[in-house]
Amino acid sequence: MDGYVFEDALSGSTVTCVNPAFGAAVEPGAGAAEGAASVFFPGCSFINYSLPLVQAVYDLLKGAGCVDGISLLCCGKILQFEPDGVAVRAAFEEQLRAHIASAGVKRLVAACPNCVKALRALLAADERTAAVEVVPLPVELAEMGYRIDADTARGMVAAACPASEAASGGEAHLAPHDSCPDRDTGEFADGLRALLPEGMVREAKHNRRKSFCCGNLLRAAGKPERAAQQSRRHGEEAVEAGADAIVTACMSCAFLLSREQRDVPVFHYLELLYNWRIDWDATPPYMSLRFLFDEPAPAEESHRTFVGLGGEEAAR
Repeated sequence: MDGYVFEDALSGSTVTCVNPAFGAAVEPGAGAAEGAASVFFPGCSFINYSLPLVQAVYDLLKGAGCVDGISLLCCGKILQFEPDGVAVRAAFEEQLRAHIASAGVKRLVAACPNCVKALRALLAADERTAAVEVVPLPVELAEMGYRIDADTARGMVAAACPASEAASGGEAHLAPHDSCPDRDTGEFADGLRALLPEGMVREAKHNRRKSFCCGNLLRAAGKPERAAQQSRRHGEEAVEAGADAIVTACMSCAFLLSREQRDVPVFHYLELLYNWRIDWDATPPYMSLRFLFDEPAPAEESHRTFVGLGGEEAAR
């Protein structure tokens, strides 16, 4: 069992996460750290599904001088699915704006399409934070010059799909899945394709602005059967496009598409970039860790565990 320790730039707390037990302990800090003009914001799904990759990406960004710190906080979007969600989310977003302003943050590098959309909206609502830039992680990595190695991608596809052409020494073919919150800007879609090896992309019928939900919205709304049906449609379209696997820039999409359809394997692009396979079947059905500022009080019917960064030590 591995432990990962992070100094949260927006709360000042020290957070110790345990992988793969999905637990956390928090040592409260005095408040937002100073001198963190650029912060890596991995988002809840990334934290829950692959702490080793969170650490690896943070080390890369910080080592290159692209970020000064990291924050494990939630963007707030998931709070809308809790009882009295509109008010709860609004209260959390106000806290988040205040801490970002207090820390003097000028730039956030966010790994999740949902986080990018949510962060931009909440930051724009306040003159203190309206000028803060939110940069999608795949765009940042592509601009840094990183690319997924073709041999690594072929090897990972071959291992996941023994019947593929890649397993016989041929090419690997990947169908990008573009997530809902990226439809308007296409930044994650562009960044993902810029990172993929040339010639490997096989576009599915519904992509970019035409892409449809992986099923997570239906799942969050309590409609698991319809969610699974949506996921299966993506697998079918990947096969129709001649792809061996689906690749996506959203951890939540990768999780659900891996669990609910079996036509093709699914990769998050960071798995291919780092040659690190996530065991999607071993992940819990609902995310266990979501960090807020204050000690949480989730409803009994909630499948989500919230950990406060501003209160006493908390653990799942």
